Amino acid sequence: MGEAAPQALSLRPLAAGDLDQVAAIERAWSGTPWSRGLFEAELARPDICHWLVLAAGPGQAQVAAYGGFWKAVDEAHFTNIAVHPEWRRRGLGRQLLLALLERGKALGCVSATLEVRPSNAAALALYQGQGFEAAAMRPRYYTDDGEDALILWKRGL
Repeated sequence: MGEAAPQALSLRPLAAGDLDQVAAIERAWSGTPWSRGLFEAELARPDICHWLVLAAGPGQAQVAAYGGFWKAVDEAHFTNIAVHPEWRRRGLGRQLLLALLERGKALGCVSATLEVRPSNAAALALYQGQGFEAAAMRPRYYTDDGEDALILWKRGL
C-alpha cells in the first residue's frame, strides 16, 4: 500500500462474496491453505462457525484481514487469522484477534484455544501478548513440512 493515506477499515461478518479474496490470502500465507470450499462449509454453519473480516476500499469490499473460530460448548477454537500481505505490520491481526475474543465472550465462551507453528514468532508474540499460554504440543501437526503445533489456551474470557 506504500505511503498512501490510511484507509478506514470496518469490521463485519465474513460473506460469500469475500471467499475468492480469502482463498487467495490463504494461498499467499499458509503452507496448508484452506480451500474456498472449506470456507463455504464454514459459512453454512453459523451456529458453530464464527468469522469476521476487516474490510477496506469502496463499499468496504477489499478483505484486509479475516479470522474465525468454532464455538464448542463454552470454548472458542480459533482456526484461522490472516492479514493480506499489503496490510501487514499495521496492527490488524491484534485488532481482529480482540474482536474475535469479544465475539466469543458474547457467545458464552469462557476460554479460547488455537494451534500455532512454534517457528511463527510474530503469531506467538501476538497471542501471548493477549494472554494465551502454551499448554501442549501436537507432534507433526502441519502436513506441508511436518512441523509440530504449539497448543495455546486463554482462560477467563
